[in-house]
Amino acid sequence: MKRRRGKVWALGLSLALLFCAAAWAQDNAAPLGAPLRLAQADTVYHGNVRSKKFHRPGCRYYNCKNCTARFTSREQAIQAGYVPCKVCKP
Repeated sequence: MKRRRGKVWALGLSLALLFCAAAWAQDNAAPLGAPLRLAQADTVYHGNVRSKKFHRPGCRYYNCKNCTARFTSREQAIQAGYVPCKVCKP
Protein backbone atom coordinates (compact mmCIF):
# COMPACT_ATOMS: atom_id res chain seq x y z
CA MET A 1 0.00 0.00 0.00
CA LYS A 2 2.86 2.41 0.82
CA ARG A 3 4.49 1.80 -2.56
CA ARG A 4 1.28 2.59 -4.37
CA ARG A 5 0.75 5.74 -2.34
CA GLY A 6 4.32 6.83 -3.15
CA LYS A 7 3.78 6.27 -6.88
CA VAL A 8 0.52 8.22 -6.83
CA TRP A 9 2.20 11.06 -4.95
CA ALA A 10 5.11 11.13 -7.43
CA LEU A 11 2.70 11.13 -10.37
CA GLY A 12 0.72 14.00 -8.86
CA LEU A 13 3.87 16.01 -8.24
CA SER A 14 5.06 15.39 -11.80
CA LEU A 15 1.74 16.58 -13.24
CA ALA A 16 1.76 19.69 -11.06
CA LEU A 17 5.28 20.58 -12.22
CA LEU A 18 4.29 19.98 -15.84
CA PHE A 19 1.32 22.34 -15.57
CA CYS A 20 3.41 24.99 -13.82
CA ALA A 21 6.08 24.79 -16.52
CA ALA A 22 3.46 25.09 -19.28
CA ALA A 23 1.90 28.14 -17.62
CA TRP A 24 5.30 29.78 -17.16
CA ALA A 25 6.20 29.15 -20.81
CA GLN A 26 2.98 30.81 -21.99
CA ASP A 27 3.56 33.88 -19.81
CA ASN A 28 7.12 34.34 -21.10
CA ALA A 29 6.43 33.64 -24.77
CA ALA A 30 6.78 36.46 -27.28
CA PRO A 31 3.57 37.47 -29.05
CA LEU A 32 3.03 35.78 -32.39
CA GLY A 33 4.62 37.70 -35.21
CA ALA A 34 6.86 39.71 -32.90
CA PRO A 35 10.46 39.69 -34.14
CA LEU A 36 13.09 38.50 -31.72
CA ARG A 37 15.91 41.02 -31.68
CA LEU A 38 19.10 41.38 -29.73
CA ALA A 39 19.92 44.68 -28.13
CA GLN A 40 21.34 46.68 -31.01
CA ALA A 41 23.88 48.48 -28.85
CA ASP A 42 25.48 45.16 -27.89
CA THR A 43 25.39 43.57 -31.34
CA VAL A 44 28.68 43.25 -33.15
CA TYR A 45 28.42 41.94 -36.69
CA HIS A 46 31.33 39.99 -38.19
CA GLY A 47 32.10 40.51 -41.86
CA ASN A 48 33.82 37.96 -44.08
CA VAL A 49 36.56 39.88 -45.91
CA ARG A 50 36.59 37.38 -48.80
CA SER A 51 32.88 36.87 -49.48
CA LYS A 52 31.82 40.36 -48.31
CA LYS A 53 28.96 38.85 -46.26
CA PHE A 54 28.24 39.83 -42.68
CA HIS A 55 26.81 37.70 -39.89
CA ARG A 56 24.99 38.24 -36.60
CA PRO A 57 25.98 36.60 -33.29
CA GLY A 58 24.67 33.04 -33.19
CA CYS A 59 25.18 32.40 -36.90
CA ARG A 60 27.19 29.30 -37.70
CA TYR A 61 29.48 31.44 -39.87
CA TYR A 62 29.96 34.22 -37.28
CA ASN A 63 33.44 33.07 -36.22
CA CYS A 64 34.80 31.87 -39.56
CA LYS A 65 38.50 32.37 -40.19
CA ASN A 66 37.89 35.16 -42.74
CA CYS A 67 35.32 37.00 -40.58
CA THR A 68 37.74 39.64 -39.36
CA ALA A 69 35.77 42.80 -40.17
CA ARG A 70 33.69 44.18 -37.27
CA PHE A 71 30.60 46.37 -37.53
CA THR A 72 28.44 47.88 -34.80
CA SER A 73 25.35 48.18 -37.01
CA ARG A 74 23.75 46.56 -40.00
CA GLU A 75 23.83 49.88 -41.85
CA GLN A 76 27.56 50.24 -41.25
CA ALA A 77 28.20 46.82 -42.81
CA ILE A 78 26.06 47.61 -45.85
CA GLN A 79 27.77 50.98 -46.33
CA ALA A 80 31.11 49.15 -46.31
CA GLY A 81 29.93 47.00 -49.23
CA TYR A 82 28.94 43.87 -47.30
CA VAL A 83 25.70 41.95 -47.92
CA PRO A 84 23.62 40.15 -45.27
CA CYS A 85 24.17 36.43 -44.75
CA LYS A 86 21.35 34.30 -46.17
CA VAL A 87 21.53 31.92 -43.19
CA CYS A 88 21.17 34.31 -40.23
CA LYS A 89 19.52 37.21 -42.14
CA PRO A 90 20.91 40.07 -40.03
